[in-house]
Amino acid sequence: MKLKFLGTAAYEGVPSLFCDCRVCRLSREKGGRNMRSRSQAIVNDELLLEFNADTVWHSQVYGFDWNKIRDCLITHSHCDHLYSDDIDMINEPYTHGSRKIGFYAAEDGYNKIKHMADRPNNGASVTLVTPGKKFVTSAGYEVMPLEADHDKKSSPVFYSVAKDGKRMLYAHDTGYFFEHVWGSLKQEGRFDLVSLDCTGCIGKGGEWRENHMSFGTNLQVFERMEREGMIDGKTVKVVNHFSHNGGQTYDEMREYADKFGIVTAYDGLEIEF
Repeated sequence: MKLKFLGTAAYEGVPSLFCDCRVCRLSREKGGRNMRSRSQAIVNDELLLEFNADTVWHSQVYGFDWNKIRDCLITHSHCDHLYSDDIDMINEPYTHGSRKIGFYAAEDGYNKIKHMADRPNNGASVTLVTPGKKFVTSAGYEVMPLEADHDKKSSPVFYSVAKDGKRMLYAHDTGYFFEHVWGSLKQEGRFDLVSLDCTGCIGKGGEWRENHMSFGTNLQVFERMEREGMIDGKTVKVVNHFSHNGGQTYDEMREYADKFGIVTAYDGLEIEF
């Protein structure tokens, strides 16, 4: 399985649009991996994770083959993860030729996508997902949605995704997992890759534990997963989804996370596992 991180920032990106804080200033000066677009990823060049306003940019930069992309998983309805207006681009005159994309989202995201998908001759479809209820995408991915600790109005979930004997956890826009979620995770078995929300970075002003996580909370999640047999020494551990409010640039975050053998995601990072 292959996971490519297309964007790795929280809502405001890094540097944030109007901001001149230390992190944003240094990120502009240094450039490269310090520059982050809004979070999105793709599995095996065919399964999209999120559909935000940077999708157009990501498709241009990374050269999406839309003939291969059949499905898209949405974690929640906030606009940095779901920009439903752009779904209209699947239709004439924005697109010439036929395209079919199946979206999967919990209630609020489902309703926003359905509003677009119900338009005449729309190539988009949407399936309602329920936390704890497993489903299989059209491309054969086995997916378990899990309840996220995030804004309830956005119907937040995160995903366990498996295919061809490999399994990954994409846990973004969530705080420390609910106890009932830990039980569902254990039933999933071993994970080959785990990517955790690290919006708070190293934890400027204290650890982030609710709604989002910071690195110290990530360590607690990884430690519990290892203790309960969900990950091991071969599991790729990644932190992702960063905000300037966490207080670190990519360079600073990577230097710190490397000490723990944890990968700091950056836009364009590709991992095969």
